[in-house]
Amino acid sequence: YCVREEDDNEMLNMGVVGAFVVVRTLSRVHVPSYCTAAPLDCGDPLGYFDFNMIQQLVLNGLESAALFAGTAAAMEYAYERNWVSKFPN
Repeated sequence: YCVREEDDNEMLNMGVVGAFVVVRTLSRVHVPSYCTAAPLDCGDPLGYFDFNMIQQLVLNGLESAALFAGTAAAMEYAYERNWVSKFPN
C-alpha cells in the first residue's frame, strides 16, 4: 500500500520505515530472568525496564533505523532509475 506509482507521500514512507524499526527493535529485546512477566517488573529504580534492556532498545533501535533507512534510500534510488517499478494504482 505504500509503494504505489503515483503516491509520493513522504510521511507514509517514513511511517512505514518507522513501523519496521519499532517492530524489529522490540522483538530483539531480551527480558532478564529476574523480571516478572505479568505485569512486567524488573525492580528499582525503573520498574518496567532495567538499564540492560534500555541499552538493548537504544542499540537495536539505531541499528534498525540505519538498516531500514538505507534500504528505503536504495529502493528510491532504484525507482528513480527505473531498475524496479512500483505497483500500479
